[in-house]
Parts: sequence; structure tokens; C-alpha cells
Amino acid sequence: MARVIVVYDISDDRARLRAARTLQAWGLERIQRSAFAGRAQRARAVDLARRLERIVDPDTDTVHVLVVDERTWGRVVVIGKPYWARVGGDGLGGSASIL
Repeated sequence: MARVIVVYDISDDRARLRAARTLQAWGLERIQRSAFAGRAQRARAVDLARRLERIVDPDTDTVHVLVVDERTWGRVVVIGKPYWARVGGDGLGGSASIL
């Protein structure tokens, strides 16, 4: 199974909250204020992107949905204290290093 990373810049507060709640409902965890990550197959990531399209305004907002393999996820480097450590999450069980 791959990792899905979603990063967004959504200007409207309500749309941003809807996007965050949608991502959480789909099993992704917040890794930064405007970034979520989780495990999913590529087809599910496409479905998620379609769902987010209905929430955001393409004229003012940007959403990036990235699908990465486990090997790539394991090579992620986090500088500073990761978001999941600040809020008590589990970090998605990843093997990312912390500098």
C-alpha cells in the first residue's frame, strides 16, 4: 500500500475546515497545519482528489495530492519536532528520521 500526502492552500475558512474534516474522515492524519498523510491505494487517492475538487475553489485554492511508495516515505527527513509529536499522534508508523 502506498502513502498519500495531501497539501493544500485554501483561502475560505469553511472550505478549509471541510477539506480537513474530509481528509480525517478518509483516514489521513494531519502532519502540518495544511498537510495530511495516510495509507491508501492510488485509486483511492484519485477518489479523494475528486472529493476535494467539490470543496475547493479552483480559482483561488490549491490542493496537491501525492502518492508515494513506502520506500520513498521511509526516506522522508523531518527537521524539528514533527506535528504528530506536538499533538500526540503516532506519526503514521513511518520511519521518517527527525533531525
